[in-house]
Amino acid sequence: MHEVHFLEDLFKDILGHLRQHHAKNVTQVFLELGEFTEINEESLRFFFKEKSQNSPLEKALFNIKHIPQQRVLRLVSFDCD
Repeated sequence: MHEVHFLEDLFKDILGHLRQHHAKNVTQVFLELGEFTEINEESLRFFFKEKSQNSPLEKALFNIKHIPQQRVLRLVSFDCD
């Protein structure tokens, strides 16, 4: 369930940015996921889709870049309109 907690924090940060900059929707999200991170990518994608319903992230493309031999999970960037 690490995925759910990470996504809750991620959504909170992104939605705060949207309000601050008067943007309406997120079009893409870019993450880095390290090989040694205890996060399951399938679960992360599933919960992103579930948690984003009826929100400004609902139609966002969810891009994950795999980082070998590292323990990292971070938001790199996101695009909005």
